[in-house]
Amino acid sequence: MSDTKQFVDVPEAGKVLGVSESTIWRMIRRGALPSIRRSGRRLVPRRALEKSVTKTTDQIPPLTKHHPIFRFVGAGRGGGNDPGARDKHSILEQ
Repeated sequence: MSDTKQFVDVPEAGKVLGVSESTIWRMIRRGALPSIRRSGRRLVPRRALEKSVTKTTDQIPPLTKHHPIFRFVGAGRGGGNDPGARDKHSILEQ
């Protein structure tokens, strides 16, 4: 396999993962995404992208009425006006 098929540049890596180029650069700096420097370009191994995609999708919890995010909906900001945190379950059941 040639280098062009084994590695992709940063913009292409962003497209594969569905994130911005800045996010790819942050992942590289954090060490979450391996990369190499070749001919003045930063390249990411295609295999690392495939692993990142499966790793990311496995960590996304399902959105149910018991999801922690619903503890914050309307908490203390409703001023007694509807809809508020107490209405979250009726909204989900619709």
